[in-house]
Amino acid sequence: MNSKTKTHVLAIDLGGSKISGAIVDSDFTLLAQKSIPSRESIQGIADPRLIGTKNLIAELCAQARRDGIVLAFGCAGVPEYVNLEGLLTTADNIDWRVQPQKDFELLTGFAWVAQSDVRCAGMAEAQRGAGKGASNFVYVTVSSGISHTHFLEGRAVTGSQGEAIGFGLVDVEISGQPHVLENYCSGLGIARRYAQAVGDYSQDAKSLMDRFEVDVNARELITSACEVLGVELAKLADQLSTPVIVVGGGLWLGSTQYRALALQSFEKYCQVLNICPSIRNAEVEHSGVVGAAIYAFAQLD
Repeated sequence: MNSKTKTHVLAIDLGGSKISGAIVDSDFTLLAQKSIPSRESIQGIADPRLIGTKNLIAELCAQARRDGIVLAFGCAGVPEYVNLEGLLTTADNIDWRVQPQKDFELLTGFAWVAQSDVRCAGMAEAQRGAGKGASNFVYVTVSSGISHTHFLEGRAVTGSQGEAIGFGLVDVEISGQPHVLENYCSGLGIARRYAQAVGDYSQDAKSLMDRFEVDVNARELITSACEVLGVELAKLADQLSTPVIVVGGGLWLGSTQYRALALQSFEKYCQVLNICPSIRNAEVEHSGVVGAAIYAFAQLD
């Protein structure tokens, strides 16, 4: 089938460190895929007034016109809570002023839906990746932030308000002090803890991982983060009675060191709990974009 006779959607993955998007056809081929940074600093929230996202959408729409492609629908995966009506209920990570799907519809002329980014990435893994065929698994993203989605028989467990994604907001106690898991263990959390410790706000998680062997502060912060994350992943598997956790996200997939330390802690605490779940690495490239496309096509069925 000629690509111009297929149905096409626009899929956006608006993350805490980068914004990715693509024109996606009904075979889930990503066309004109583009990515841009969503922040210039580890401080503050991402994509002020969604300017970067809207510029990326405009570029992709222009590319579609040049290629003679008609876009039927759009979906934006966002790092916020999204309720069952498809409305964002928080503005903790991105700087939106108007519901993004309404904003994007005015920009493009076609309808949009919004979905939590972790649910998009998890859906991609459920249908096309490491969760395919699993009747009960939890998808966890470990990147600039941390969140989760539980899948039963291929369907995401949303919770009554759409807020069943909050693994990263688990309270943890470390050396007698309370912390939020995401703020302690995520890429952005580690970078901010490092900045607070040494006064250097120029380092992101990737640069700190590169300094693991030579920077004692980076090594201590990363090691402690991995120890805590491993324990909490084991607790999550136990609480949700799941045999499989699929883990994705740029920090997890991009750092062998981080992954190995977290897995060591996970396996050790699983023995304490007397459970034996497995952890699988996510498999779908650009999973947030692919999952956003899945949700967009679902609106056309």
